[in-house]
Amino acid sequence: MLLEFIFKNSFSYKEEAYFSMEAVKGTSIRNEFDKIGKHRILKSAIIFGPNASGKSNMIKSLKSFRNLILKNDIQENPYPTYAGNEDPIFYQIVIYANNNIYRYSVSYLKEEILQESLEMEKNGDFEIYFQRKKMKYPILPDELKPLVNKTRKDNLFLITAKTFNDKPSLAVFRWFRNRLIFISRDTPPLLNQAYKIHKNIKEKEKLLNFLKAADLNITDFEVVENNSISFHITGGLDEILSLSKRSRGLKGYNMTIRHKAFDGVNDNGQFSLDLSAESDGTKKLIALAIILVSYNNSTILIDEFDDSFHVELSKAMIEVFNSNKQSNQFILTSHELALMDSGFKKEQIYFTEKADRSTTELYSVYDFKSEENRQDYSYVKRYQKGMFGAIPEILVGKLKESLEE
Repeated sequence: MLLEFIFKNSFSYKEEAYFSMEAVKGTSIRNEFDKIGKHRILKSAIIFGPNASGKSNMIKSLKSFRNLILKNDIQENPYPTYAGNEDPIFYQIVIYANNNIYRYSVSYLKEEILQESLEMEKNGDFEIYFQRKKMKYPILPDELKPLVNKTRKDNLFLITAKTFNDKPSLAVFRWFRNRLIFISRDTPPLLNQAYKIHKNIKEKEKLLNFLKAADLNITDFEVVENNSISFHITGGLDEILSLSKRSRGLKGYNMTIRHKAFDGVNDNGQFSLDLSAESDGTKKLIALAIILVSYNNSTILIDEFDDSFHVELSKAMIEVFNSNKQSNQFILTSHELALMDSGFKKEQIYFTEKADRSTTELYSVYDFKSEENRQDYSYVKRYQKGMFGAIPEILVGKLKESLEE
């Protein structure tokens, strides 16, 4: 699970940005997982803001951090600094993995790792496990010292250590690889997972019941193997290249969806559609249903969550995300203001705003002093009155004038 993400000089974020998935002391105990030590981890968060304000760039920053770790070569990885400057990028994350709390950070230039550290929480405080400053290691366990010479200046020591089966490094790496999932329009369908569900009677029934409850008129589905290669994607298209190097003989899959049909007299008929012919909303809901049935203890980020969804379906999905019926964590971006009043706590609602029309600021409702003692959830009206900022400044007159001859 994700507890905290701090990043700087990444995409539209020039200054340090802070994103937390921990409940705030004094707020109601809901929309949370079971307490882990002193930590109350939130089940979901949602980010609002004008177009081009940086909502997606928060997700892109975390995705860039993930790519850095999975590819382990900063020279082959995009270098998404603010406005293309040459200052270092900084990423820091706090996660819960393998029954431990880890804090991992890295600062790097296009051709060199400047700083890297891994810490583990013990008795409520973080203790440094290893620390790197360029090619020097001020803090390092004795068993990892032989690995220093095996790490180049443009490679992460975390990856060298995990390659030699260092348990803390492995735990962090595997969380990024297996537990951090990105969903967007260009995310390939999780057909390999759908195939496994299709073969499991109990899980298939669970998935079908979920889709039926969403009022899609879906009665059945079938997943069959074909001769093309399909990858086990947990992070989107960016993972295909890295996976293709180690994938041999994997099967591809086709998914067919069966719908209820009405012939004017009764609704006992059925018709079938290939998944590719389904609407974007249906494909997106199927992907989410597959995740909810197949995945546990994962962090799922969904950009433009409400895109292709009716607002009532979006609200229903948020209620599911925050329920104790599922064990995943969801981070969403949205333009649909009605979702602001969908039972979120104040620390679950974030905004993005261009501070000087170029750099992005990220903040939550909880950051406002006026909200400290408020326990009601009617945030939309206060947002529309400008109390939280992050409102687009649209010059309607200028838009019309631009169309004049």
